Amino acid sequence: MHKKNIIISGGSKGLGRELVDKFSKKGFNVINLSRTVIKNSRNNITNYSVDLSSEKKTINIFKKIKNKIKKIDFIICCAGSGKSVPTGRENKKHWDQSLSDNFFSATNLIEAYLSVYKYKKTKIVLISSIAGIKIINAPITYSVAKSALNFYGKMKSKHLAKMEINLNIISPGNILQKNNLWGKKLKNNYKSTKNYIKKEVPLNTFCNTDQIYNLCLYLLSNNGDNITGSNFVIDGGQSL
Repeated sequence: MHKKNIIISGGSKGLGRELVDKFSKKGFNVINLSRTVIKNSRNNITNYSVDLSSEKKTINIFKKIKNKIKKIDFIICCAGSGKSVPTGRENKKHWDQSLSDNFFSATNLIEAYLSVYKYKKTKIVLISSIAGIKIINAPITYSVAKSALNFYGKMKSKHLAKMEINLNIISPGNILQKNNLWGKKLKNNYKSTKNYIKKEVPLNTFCNTDQIYNLCLYLLSNNGDNITGSNFVIDGGQSL
Protein backbone atom coordinates (compact mmCIF):
# COMPACT_ATOMS: atom_id res chain seq x y z
CA MET A 1 0.00 0.00 0.00
CA HIS A 2 1.49 3.32 -1.09
CA LYS A 3 1.96 6.28 1.19
CA LYS A 4 -0.79 8.83 0.66
CA ASN A 5 0.18 11.83 -1.45
CA ILE A 6 -1.31 15.17 -0.40
CA ILE A 7 -0.98 18.56 -2.07
CA ILE A 8 -1.20 21.56 0.26
CA SER A 9 -1.12 25.07 -1.15
CA GLY A 10 0.19 28.03 0.82
CA GLY A 11 2.31 25.79 3.01
CA SER A 12 5.22 28.14 3.60
CA LYS A 13 3.63 30.07 6.47
CA GLY A 14 0.62 30.42 8.75
CA LEU A 15 -2.04 27.73 8.80
CA GLY A 16 -0.69 26.16 5.63
CA ARG A 17 2.73 25.65 7.21
CA GLU A 18 1.17 23.97 10.26
CA LEU A 19 -0.86 21.64 8.03
CA VAL A 20 2.25 20.73 6.05
CA ASP A 21 4.13 19.90 9.25
CA LYS A 22 1.25 17.94 10.78
CA PHE A 23 0.57 15.84 7.69
CA SER A 24 4.27 15.15 7.14
CA LYS A 25 4.63 13.98 10.74
CA LYS A 26 1.61 11.74 10.18
CA GLY A 27 3.51 9.98 7.39
CA PHE A 28 1.96 11.55 4.30
CA ASN A 29 4.03 12.49 1.28
CA VAL A 30 3.38 16.24 1.22
CA ILE A 31 3.66 18.40 -1.89
CA ASN A 32 3.75 22.06 -0.93
CA LEU A 33 2.76 24.65 -3.53
CA SER A 34 3.63 28.20 -2.51
CA ARG A 35 5.45 31.28 -3.73
CA THR A 36 8.16 30.70 -1.12
CA VAL A 37 9.54 27.20 -0.51
CA ILE A 38 9.97 25.77 2.97
CA LYS A 39 13.59 25.69 4.11
CA ASN A 40 14.99 22.73 6.05
CA SER A 41 11.82 20.70 5.54
CA ARG A 42 11.37 17.01 6.31
CA ASN A 43 12.32 14.33 3.76
CA ASN A 44 8.69 13.60 2.90
CA ILE A 45 7.96 17.23 1.94
CA THR A 46 8.46 18.30 -1.68
CA ASN A 47 8.36 22.03 -2.43
CA TYR A 48 7.33 23.70 -5.67
CA SER A 49 7.56 27.48 -6.00
CA VAL A 50 4.58 28.75 -8.01
CA ASP A 51 2.24 31.70 -8.27
CA LEU A 52 -1.12 29.93 -8.22
CA SER A 53 -2.94 33.04 -9.44
CA SER A 54 -1.39 32.28 -12.85
CA GLU A 55 -3.32 29.59 -14.72
CA LYS A 56 -0.41 28.81 -17.06
CA LYS A 57 2.18 28.51 -14.28
CA THR A 58 -0.14 26.29 -12.23
CA ILE A 59 -0.72 23.90 -15.12
CA ASN A 60 3.03 23.70 -15.79
CA ILE A 61 3.71 22.84 -12.15
CA PHE A 62 1.16 20.03 -12.23
CA LYS A 63 2.79 18.60 -15.34
CA LYS A 64 6.10 18.52 -13.44
CA ILE A 65 4.42 16.90 -10.44
CA LYS A 66 2.81 14.18 -12.56
CA ASN A 67 6.18 13.24 -14.03
CA LYS A 68 7.23 12.22 -10.51
CA ILE A 69 3.94 11.34 -8.78
CA LYS A 70 1.30 9.40 -10.70
CA LYS A 71 -1.49 9.61 -8.14
CA ILE A 72 -2.66 12.41 -5.86
CA ASP A 73 -4.90 11.22 -3.03
CA PHE A 74 -5.77 14.50 -1.33
CA ILE A 75 -5.65 18.25 -1.91
CA ILE A 76 -5.96 21.06 0.64
CA CYS A 77 -6.24 24.56 -0.84
CA CYS A 78 -4.92 26.79 1.91
CA ALA A 79 -3.24 29.63 -0.01
CA GLY A 80 -4.74 33.01 0.76
CA SER A 81 -4.25 36.40 2.34
CA GLY A 82 -6.47 38.70 4.38
CA LYS A 83 -4.27 41.70 3.69
CA SER A 84 -6.16 44.55 2.04
CA VAL A 85 -7.35 48.06 2.70
CA PRO A 86 -10.23 48.85 5.09
CA THR A 87 -13.69 48.61 3.56
CA GLY A 88 -14.49 51.80 1.69
CA ARG A 89 -10.95 52.41 0.45
CA GLU A 90 -10.76 49.57 -2.05
CA ASN A 91 -10.20 50.01 -5.78
CA LYS A 92 -9.79 47.62 -8.70
CA LYS A 93 -6.18 46.88 -7.76
CA HIS A 94 -7.28 45.67 -4.32
CA TRP A 95 -10.13 43.60 -5.79
CA ASP A 96 -7.79 41.96 -8.29
CA GLN A 97 -5.22 41.16 -5.60
CA SER A 98 -7.71 39.68 -3.15
CA LEU A 99 -9.43 37.57 -5.80
CA SER A 100 -6.03 36.33 -7.02
CA ASP A 101 -4.92 35.43 -3.48
CA ASN A 102 -8.15 33.95 -2.14
CA PHE A 103 -10.15 32.69 -5.12
CA PHE A 104 -8.08 32.05 -8.23
CA SER A 105 -5.27 30.47 -6.18
CA ALA A 106 -7.74 27.67 -5.41
CA THR A 107 -9.70 27.47 -8.65
CA ASN A 108 -6.55 27.44 -10.78
CA LEU A 109 -5.10 24.65 -8.63
CA ILE A 110 -8.20 22.48 -8.87
CA GLU A 111 -8.72 23.06 -12.59
CA ALA A 112 -5.04 22.36 -13.32
CA TYR A 113 -5.17 19.15 -11.29
CA LEU A 114 -8.30 17.97 -13.10
CA SER A 115 -6.80 18.79 -16.48
CA VAL A 116 -3.45 17.07 -15.89
CA TYR A 117 -4.59 14.09 -13.80
CA LYS A 118 -7.80 13.51 -15.81
CA TYR A 119 -10.37 13.48 -13.01
CA LYS A 120 -8.83 10.75 -10.85
CA LYS A 121 -10.60 9.88 -7.59
CA THR A 122 -9.52 12.44 -4.99
CA LYS A 123 -10.66 14.25 -1.85
CA ILE A 124 -10.33 18.03 -1.82
CA VAL A 125 -10.70 20.55 1.01
CA LEU A 126 -10.97 24.30 0.47
CA ILE A 127 -9.90 26.47 3.41
CA SER A 128 -12.22 29.47 3.46
CA SER A 129 -13.23 31.82 6.29
CA ILE A 130 -16.29 32.89 8.24
CA ALA A 131 -15.74 36.25 6.51
CA GLY A 132 -17.29 34.55 3.49
CA ILE A 133 -20.55 33.80 5.30
CA LYS A 134 -20.95 36.64 7.82
CA ILE A 135 -20.20 40.36 7.88
CA ILE A 136 -17.35 40.74 10.36
CA ASN A 137 -14.46 43.14 10.78
CA ALA A 138 -12.67 42.02 7.61
CA PRO A 139 -11.95 43.88 4.34
CA ILE A 140 -14.81 43.65 1.85
CA THR A 141 -12.42 42.43 -0.85
CA TYR A 142 -11.36 39.46 1.29
CA SER A 143 -14.92 38.66 2.38
CA VAL A 144 -16.30 38.68 -1.17
CA ALA A 145 -13.42 36.54 -2.45
CA LYS A 146 -14.06 33.94 0.26
CA SER A 147 -17.80 34.06 -0.40
CA ALA A 148 -17.11 33.37 -4.08
CA LEU A 149 -14.85 30.48 -3.08
CA ASN A 150 -17.64 29.00 -0.96
CA PHE A 151 -20.14 29.10 -3.83
CA TYR A 152 -17.58 27.71 -6.26
CA GLY A 153 -16.97 24.82 -3.86
CA LYS A 154 -20.68 24.06 -3.63
CA MET A 155 -21.25 24.07 -7.38
CA LYS A 156 -18.02 22.28 -8.25
CA SER A 157 -18.63 19.52 -5.71
CA LYS A 158 -21.86 18.52 -7.43
CA HIS A 159 -20.11 18.29 -10.79
CA LEU A 160 -17.12 16.36 -9.41
CA ALA A 161 -19.28 13.87 -7.51
CA LYS A 162 -19.88 12.07 -10.80
CA MET A 163 -16.14 11.37 -10.94
CA GLU A 164 -15.96 10.18 -7.30
CA ILE A 165 -14.18 13.35 -6.23
CA ASN A 166 -15.23 14.75 -2.85
CA LEU A 167 -14.91 18.50 -2.36
CA ASN A 168 -15.67 20.16 0.97
CA ILE A 169 -15.04 23.53 2.60
CA ILE A 170 -13.76 24.49 6.04
CA SER A 171 -14.49 28.03 7.27
CA PRO A 172 -12.43 28.85 10.37
CA GLY A 173 -13.05 31.81 12.61
CA ASN A 174 -10.32 33.57 14.57
CA ILE A 175 -7.28 31.32 14.17
CA LEU A 176 -4.74 31.79 16.93
CA GLN A 177 -1.08 31.07 16.20
CA LYS A 178 2.04 32.37 17.89
CA ASN A 179 2.98 35.05 15.37
CA ASN A 180 -0.15 35.47 13.27
CA LEU A 181 -2.59 38.42 13.39
CA TRP A 182 -4.43 37.23 16.50
CA GLY A 183 -1.20 36.22 18.20
CA LYS A 184 0.14 39.74 17.71
CA LYS A 185 -3.11 41.31 18.87
CA LEU A 186 -3.01 39.32 22.08
CA LYS A 187 0.60 40.29 22.66
CA ASN A 188 0.07 43.99 21.96
CA ASN A 189 -3.33 44.50 23.55
CA TYR A 190 -4.34 41.45 25.54
CA LYS A 191 -7.32 42.93 27.39
CA SER A 192 -9.16 44.50 24.43
CA THR A 193 -8.53 41.41 22.27
CA LYS A 194 -9.93 39.07 24.92
CA ASN A 195 -12.90 41.39 25.39
CA TYR A 196 -13.59 41.30 21.65
CA ILE A 197 -13.57 37.49 21.60
CA LYS A 198 -15.80 37.37 24.67
CA LYS A 199 -18.28 39.75 23.07
CA GLU A 200 -18.34 38.33 19.54
CA VAL A 201 -17.75 34.59 20.05
CA PRO A 202 -20.43 32.73 22.07
CA LEU A 203 -17.99 30.00 23.20
CA ASN A 204 -15.38 32.69 24.04
CA THR A 205 -12.67 30.76 22.21
CA PHE A 206 -10.16 31.07 19.40
CA CYS A 207 -9.88 28.52 16.63
CA ASN A 208 -6.64 26.51 16.70
CA THR A 209 -4.78 24.66 13.98
CA ASP A 210 -5.28 21.23 15.57
CA GLN A 211 -9.04 21.60 15.15
CA ILE A 212 -8.65 22.39 11.44
CA TYR A 213 -6.10 19.61 10.94
CA ASN A 214 -8.27 16.99 12.64
CA LEU A 215 -11.30 18.00 10.60
CA CYS A 216 -9.20 17.72 7.43
CA LEU A 217 -8.09 14.25 8.54
CA TYR A 218 -11.71 13.22 9.07
CA LEU A 219 -12.86 14.50 5.66
CA LEU A 220 -9.90 12.90 3.88
CA SER A 221 -10.35 9.54 5.60
CA ASN A 222 -12.92 6.86 4.82
CA ASN A 223 -15.23 8.67 7.24
CA GLY A 224 -15.57 11.40 4.62
CA ASP A 225 -16.55 9.08 1.77
CA ASN A 226 -20.19 10.19 1.88
CA ILE A 227 -19.57 13.90 2.49
CA THR A 228 -19.29 16.44 -0.31
CA GLY A 229 -20.33 20.04 -0.89
CA SER A 230 -20.45 20.80 2.83
CA ASN A 231 -19.06 23.89 4.56
CA PHE A 232 -17.78 23.12 8.04
CA VAL A 233 -17.57 26.17 10.30
CA ILE A 234 -15.11 26.27 13.23
CA ASP A 235 -15.67 29.63 14.88
CA GLY A 236 -16.98 29.15 18.41
CA GLY A 237 -20.41 30.24 17.23
CA GLN A 238 -19.38 33.68 15.93
CA SER A 239 -21.29 33.29 12.66
CA LEU A 240 -24.56 32.28 14.33
